[in-house]
Amino acid sequence: MSTETITAKNIRALEALVCERGFGWTLPRKAEFRHDPAPIGIEWLDARLGGGLPRGAISEVTGLCSSGRTGVVLSALARLTQAGGIAAYVDATDCLDPRSAEQAGVLLDRLLWVRCGAEGNSRRDGGRPRLSPTDEAWQTANLVVSAGGFGMVAVDLGGFSRRQLADLQGRTWARLRHAVEDTPAVLVVLAERRLTGSAADVVLELHRERTEWNGLLGGIGMRAEIFRRRMRGAHRADTERAA
Repeated sequence: MSTETITAKNIRALEALVCERGFGWTLPRKAEFRHDPAPIGIEWLDARLGGGLPRGAISEVTGLCSSGRTGVVLSALARLTQAGGIAAYVDATDCLDPRSAEQAGVLLDRLLWVRCGAEGNSRRDGGRPRLSPTDEAWQTANLVVSAGGFGMVAVDLGGFSRRQLADLQGRTWARLRHAVEDTPAVLVVLAERRLTGSAADVVLELHRERTEWNGLLGGIGMRAEIFRRRMRGAHRADTERAA
């Protein structure tokens, strides 16, 4: 390998390997700049996440339909766009309701909404057949994330079948992680179940609690399990439950 092809990430990986094998010591490095997390806007959830969703990393928000996953992400997008940030929403199955997004406080003129499965997307590239839904979602997510400039990118994979999710589970999510690493961007993946494996720093699994009635509708509760896979500065996974 020539010196021209060695990157800062290669150096960090080699330093870690040297230390792990006990072969010697490397020069100390300056502490990397840490971006503050991006608040979701749900007080109890932000508190348990240490302030919100981590920047420069992948966060997964998982849960079944009506578990609250879209609402959580819309809340985070609302906070970011109202603060002057620009966001992107990769809508793999064209399920986002813009009226609901507006009602949640999202400023649509500061949101790039990519409708992958929208009716009428009939473009062909060089006469080739249209991509499969999973390929279209995957390539679009890579394109948007790699473009940079967004404070938050949400990749909504809700509505995909188990087979389609299994296909996405096998993708190289580390590529997207590297694209946002050391940037102030938040990358959020929404799906019914976990897909990104060890590439995610945080996995937030949502569960809809039983609706309670006391003569009148008392409300719908939401329970969250927070799986902290790779929190910066931590050396072990941690699981936390919040109600």
